[in-house]
Amino acid sequence: MSPEPIRVLLLEDDPDDAFLLRDVLEGTAPGQFAIEHVTRLAEAIERLSPSPPDAVLSDLNVLDSQGLDTFLGIRSARSDVPIVVLTGVDDEAVAVRAVQEGAQDYLTKAHLDGPVLVRSLRYAIERQKVSHYRAVLLERERFDTAIAHMSDGIVVTDGDWRITTANRAACLLLNLLPDQCTGRPLDEVLSGFQLSTPLTDLRSSSDRAQAFDIARPDTEPPLFLDARLTRLFDGDRPLSLVLALRDVTEERREQELRATFFMMVSHKLRTPLTVLIACLDLCKRLPPDKAAGQLAEVLGVCDLEVQRLGHIVQQLLEFKALGTRELQPGSETADIAAVLWASSQAVRLRHRDRDVSVTTTIAPSASHAACGPEHLSLVLDKLLDNAVKFCDKEAVEVAVRVEPAESGRLRFTVRDNGSGIPHEYFDRIFEPFVQVEDLPTGQVSGIGVGLSMARQVVGAFGGTISVQSRLGEGSEFTFTMPAWHPDTAAPFVLGLG
Repeated sequence: MSPEPIRVLLLEDDPDDAFLLRDVLEGTAPGQFAIEHVTRLAEAIERLSPSPPDAVLSDLNVLDSQGLDTFLGIRSARSDVPIVVLTGVDDEAVAVRAVQEGAQDYLTKAHLDGPVLVRSLRYAIERQKVSHYRAVLLERERFDTAIAHMSDGIVVTDGDWRITTANRAACLLLNLLPDQCTGRPLDEVLSGFQLSTPLTDLRSSSDRAQAFDIARPDTEPPLFLDARLTRLFDGDRPLSLVLALRDVTEERREQELRATFFMMVSHKLRTPLTVLIACLDLCKRLPPDKAAGQLAEVLGVCDLEVQRLGHIVQQLLEFKALGTRELQPGSETADIAAVLWASSQAVRLRHRDRDVSVTTTIAPSASHAACGPEHLSLVLDKLLDNAVKFCDKEAVEVAVRVEPAESGRLRFTVRDNGSGIPHEYFDRIFEPFVQVEDLPTGQVSGIGVGLSMARQVVGAFGGTISVQSRLGEGSEFTFTMPAWHPDTAAPFVLGLG
């Protein structure tokens, strides 16, 4: 099958010159060119769309335009079509300027012959293609450079959903190896995630833009992404797809945290408030003679509930202050024995109605920690307080051991004889506003921020905190802090309680 003829739009107002050009082209390359002739610039511009010719052969001086303006009019109407300028001898300087402005070639009418004309048109078309490809490559290079360091993920595919480009953020979010993602089917990559819109629906949709969610909720930590798929079409056929990804994991976590906070605090505040309201109502209802006899008991209950409310408010203020303050490890030193004694005494005073015993074993080379006493005190206070608060035994027994660990650190172990922690809570209890309670009824004191605060402090000093526990057999919390100049004193066991 013979190739399609090259379609040439000829802008020439001289009918003799137009006839000559047709004759020269047909005589030199029979059947290879299809000429459409117009005499005005306005007509030429009208013919350039929607189906442009392969090339334009244009005189510069026509009925409705003169000189360089003729070329500029064609180029502004359709810059992707190659233009060969026709000129008389007097117009050659203008023709050179046209080439400088983007014309592919110029021909002088006085010296025109068939082979030169054919070659000029063919070369003009090829040069325009090369120029176009270079522009595409340059634009692609600029695109790749622009998206390379974006925090949002960008994935580009061809019409068959095979990846052509993925920036670094996308590779990290979708667990892609940068040097192995090109050519991979996008639906294969997404199959490992939970999608709010099924893959089959995404593949079959013809919408130009589609928003959906991508999630990996069952891992630790989880991952949540906002996704937007934009389709570029060539007619009815998808030419390319662009998938934009934004990590919203932290936003989702904050939303859940706020919801948990309001649920927890509302229940924790409601219990003492309900008791206070009941006491006040009782005082109003009782006759004066009976109210006087029960006043001491009612005031005792009110005092206890007010203290509980004050404790909740104090915890919220501590949590807020710790969250907005950057912990900067410095050159301070904490005397571990002194901090443990003070923390143990504070917990015993806080729980006067409980029989609390704390024993501490400190290794000789683990007497001082490289942190502020208040930092170590906060962590130990939260662990000791929880040991007492959640213990189901009459006598609370807590054992604290401090010993050297690897990399110049100290390992603190706090073991209690409480009821233990269900294994599914081992990670969750270090999150804010989480307590091991079937429902946040307010019966368990506190609001579930103590262990979260302890983790913040330990983490600021490069340490870790974890828990091991079995139901009915108590719990053991372990955390590390940096050591400071090991002491050479003899080992001792300090009994508190």
